[in-house]
Amino acid sequence: MSREKLEKAITEHGEWTAMSIRLSDGTYTRQQDPDHRLRRLVQVAADASRKPLSECRVLDLACLEGHYAIEFAKHGAEAVGIEGRSVSVAKCNFVRDDLGLTRLSFIQDDVRNISRETHGQFDIVICSGILYHLKAADAAALVTKLAEVSRGIVLIDTFIALSSQTKRVVDGTEVHGHIYFEHAADDSDETKKSKLWSSLDNEDSFWFTEATLVNLLQSAGFTTVSEILSPTMPGNLADRKTYLAIKGAPVRILTSEKTECQPRHPIPEGKNIRVDASQHPRGVFYRIAKALVPDGVKHGLKPALRAVRILPPDGTPEFMKKKTSGHSSSECAPVRVRKIGPR
Repeated sequence: MSREKLEKAITEHGEWTAMSIRLSDGTYTRQQDPDHRLRRLVQVAADASRKPLSECRVLDLACLEGHYAIEFAKHGAEAVGIEGRSVSVAKCNFVRDDLGLTRLSFIQDDVRNISRETHGQFDIVICSGILYHLKAADAAALVTKLAEVSRGIVLIDTFIALSSQTKRVVDGTEVHGHIYFEHAADDSDETKKSKLWSSLDNEDSFWFTEATLVNLLQSAGFTTVSEILSPTMPGNLADRKTYLAIKGAPVRILTSEKTECQPRHPIPEGKNIRVDASQHPRGVFYRIAKALVPDGVKHGLKPALRAVRILPPDGTPEFMKKKTSGHSSSECAPVRVRKIGPR
């Protein structure tokens, strides 16, 4: 690959705007910069996958200039990138051809069109930088489609709403989040197409709260959802998160009927302010009384203080055992467990 070929590609399709990828002759598509998100996604995928990356089929949604799909292909994976803008797909294909990656392909399409019937299933799905560029209904539908095309793990890197500033009803489910404006109302289709880091067509997008996103993933069939803290993201914004969603089989609990009967509980919206009583700040009067009042008197006062909510309820195992004694546990209906075949 000559520098002249890269310059020609830039002239035809524009500068690489985000992804600094090393080409066959050692040059890069743009000025070198560390991509901490690239390292995070590849490392987590390698750790969470049940087989080597070279045996995995990987999907990179809204891949922009294709760096993630290209990286997985360099590790030997069969990788597919889907990107909505033709100029970005052309850049992806330029790098693929230069590096001779025969197990890598790029498709120009809207990620809202993905389906198992059209694209098959994947061991690893990368959904980075796209969920927050969709309207609420489209984003919720994409979460469902992620479960359909996944046969293993999904990595979602996205902005989230830090509070429920507004809500929508999608297929009977209330979703909470924040409105983000993408394009001006009078932007032409050509103008929208030129904004490589924005939505394809919608003027505004919906950012889910973390609770809404996790609840949607749970409802779609993901059995585990975790936030990724390491590999770290230096300088990352507080509202940009990476989640690992695993599509597994629900495990039956064999030693506790009440536990087995419990449904999966949705995460409530809003900030969780519940903490252990030991972390509640205490006033001067409380600290003096605790130091001076004899233990016997303190124990006698505790029920009255709990009754008026000066002290939190007693949650010790002994108390809970007495509280629930005499109540027989009712049997629940057998739980149907979805069977998932070998991967």
